[in-house]
Amino acid sequence: MPRCTTPQTLSREIQISGRGLHGNRPCSVRLVPVANPSGLVFVHTPTGTEIPARAELAGDLVLATTLLKEGVRLQTVEHLLSALAGLEVEHLRIEVDAEELPILDGSAAPWVDAILQAGIQALEGRRRFMKITRPVEIRDGNRWIRTLPFDGLRLRYVIDFPIPALGRQSRELSLTPDKYRRELGSARTFCLAQEVDQLRARGLALGGSLENAVVFAADGPLNDSLRYEDEAVRHKMLDLVGDLALLGAPLLGLVEAHAAGHAMHVALVKAILADPSCWEWTEEAESAEVRFFFQPLVAQPA
Repeated sequence: MPRCTTPQTLSREIQISGRGLHGNRPCSVRLVPVANPSGLVFVHTPTGTEIPARAELAGDLVLATTLLKEGVRLQTVEHLLSALAGLEVEHLRIEVDAEELPILDGSAAPWVDAILQAGIQALEGRRRFMKITRPVEIRDGNRWIRTLPFDGLRLRYVIDFPIPALGRQSRELSLTPDKYRRELGSARTFCLAQEVDQLRARGLALGGSLENAVVFAADGPLNDSLRYEDEAVRHKMLDLVGDLALLGAPLLGLVEAHAAGHAMHVALVKAILADPSCWEWTEEAESAEVRFFFQPLVAQPA
């Protein structure tokens, strides 16, 4: 189906509170509709600092995406950005009262549910897309990410971990709001059990628990169950959708990633923005017939 062609915001305000994954401190977020297209703009309410969701302000990309401006940092913005981009809500004021957004259940699902409950409102004008016209690629050894021309937004992701519980997982899909909600939004963040003590020694994942993350031991997850057989690669795709929001406009293209992460996602976004010859503006958003380039390791849902 075609993607939305009008700019969108929310129909009413949303407020959500919780604790940060890494700092384990209380935090609250208020999503405020805007009257005109303005992009996604965070506001750190204690200082009044406005931080647009743009790649040039991204930094500190270890296990989260962080925005930095004038000494203010907002950490773990990717799940909210993912929910907004997945549902095609790209114009909003996002007020945050701390340095980290709440982790909630470790996925984007609570954000998705709140957005759908509040409702989505069309704004005046036409939605502009960044249409990829030639390949852009970032490589680091056997890890890589690239984007190619495609009439729509299609994601293809591979992860490969040296433990049997995870191993190699792959998935691809053409993104629509319905597919985002059904196939990506509920996938939770994850880590390896062997890494937990190291992370906490570095001041990370202090708010992590089996209530907001999937923890994989060598023989399987410590959680009671998974939401999807391939929940880990789906969460990587969820993160990718959030990081692509840092383009500042919706993308038309195929994005392929192999063993990537936040740093490579953002590096790709910066490479696209740095080379205007690899993309063009368009107001057309057509779907295309798709063929699979590799067979997923798990069954695709109907």
